[in-house]
Amino acid sequence: MWYDLVVYTPMYATAFWAVVFLLSPVKKNRAKHFLGLFMVVAFLLYLSHTLFFKQEFDAYLIMDPVYTFASLAVYPMYYWYIRLLTVEPAINYRNLLLLLPAFVVSVATLFVYVLMSEAETMEYLQHFLLNRKPVSELSSLAQTQGIIFIIGRIVFAATVIYSLVFGRKLVIQYNKKVANFYSNLEDKTIVWVKYLLYSFVATSLMSFIFNVIGRSVFIEFTGWLLVPSLIFSLLLFFIGFQGYIQNYSVAELAEDEQKVPAHGLSFSNSEQLKKEVVQLFENEKIYRDPNLKITHVCNRLKTNRTYISKLINNQFNSTFSDFVNSYRVEEAKTLLTQNPSHLFSLNHVSEAAGFGSLSSFIRIFKDKVGVTPGRYRENSRN
Repeated sequence: MWYDLVVYTPMYATAFWAVVFLLSPVKKNRAKHFLGLFMVVAFLLYLSHTLFFKQEFDAYLIMDPVYTFASLAVYPMYYWYIRLLTVEPAINYRNLLLLLPAFVVSVATLFVYVLMSEAETMEYLQHFLLNRKPVSELSSLAQTQGIIFIIGRIVFAATVIYSLVFGRKLVIQYNKKVANFYSNLEDKTIVWVKYLLYSFVATSLMSFIFNVIGRSVFIEFTGWLLVPSLIFSLLLFFIGFQGYIQNYSVAELAEDEQKVPAHGLSFSNSEQLKKEVVQLFENEKIYRDPNLKITHVCNRLKTNRTYISKLINNQFNSTFSDFVNSYRVEEAKTLLTQNPSHLFSLNHVSEAAGFGSLSSFIRIFKDKVGVTPGRYRENSRN
C-alpha cells in the first residue's frame, strides 16, 4: 500500500492544482490559469512515471511519446508562467516556440514507434529502458529510438539551464520595477519563484541522475522511490500553493502605470528636484500614506516618473520602496521612544509610520536597524 501511495502522490498533487487553476476565471488572472496548464503537463509526466513503476509496460509504451513531450515541456512551460508574472500581461503565443524542441523529439519518438515491430519495441523496453544496455548493442530501429531518448536528455538539460538563467533574470527585473513604483511591496514581489528555480535545479539534477542510472533501479529497489517521490510531491504542491496565493503580477502593475497622468514639467537641475522631494518627505511626511506610489510624488511635483525614479536611484542610491521605508523607520523610531509614560502598541506605530502591515513593519525595521521594534524600544529605555 505504501508503494502505491509513493507512486501516485506526485500525480495526485498535479491533478489537484490543475483542477483548481483551470476552474479559475481566465481574464481574472491569466498567469494563474496558465499554471493550470503547466500542472496538466506535469500530471501527464507523472502518469507516465506511474505506469512505468507499476510495470504497466504496454500502457507505458503507448504513453511514451506523451511522456517525452511532457518531460521536455515542463520547464519551458514554467518559464512561460514566469513571463506571465513578470513581463507579459497577456498570453503571447510566440512562446509556443519554447515547446518546439519537446514537440520535435516527441513526434520523432512516435514516428519510430510506428515503424518498429513488436519485437523491436520489446527489445527497446527490455534492453534499453529496463537494463540500460548501450544503444550500439540494439537493432536498427531500437537503436534509433535509444538515440532519440539520449537526445531528449540533452534537450532536457538545456531547457533547465535556459529556464533558470532567464527566469531568474526576469524575476530580478520585475521585483526591481515593483520596488521603484510602490512603497509597500507586500504581496507584490515574487521572491518565491526565484527560490523555486533553485529548487528546480536541484530536483532536475536529481532527475538527470535518475535517468542516467535508469528508472528500472526503482522497480528493483522500491524503497529508493520514496525520496524522489516525496521531494517532487512537496515541490509541486508548493508551486501550486504559492501560485494560488500570488494574485499580483505584471498585469496589475501595467494597469497602475496606465493610470499615471502625463506631466510635461521637467527639472533641468537635479539638486532642485532633490530638494523638492526631500521637502515632501521631511516636511509633509507623505510617507505616512501606506498606499504611497511614486506616481503620487510625481503628481505633487508635476513632473515625470522617470525623473523621480532616476533621482532616487542615483542620488539616494535606493529604490523608491527602500527610500520611503527609510523615512518610515525613522518615524517609527521616534514613536517608539518619544513618550515613555504612554507606550504605543507596535500595531499603532506601524500604521502611524505608514507601513502596510505589522509583519512588514517588523521585517523592514529589523532589516534596517538590526533589531526588532520591541527590542529597540527596550534598549532605548535602558
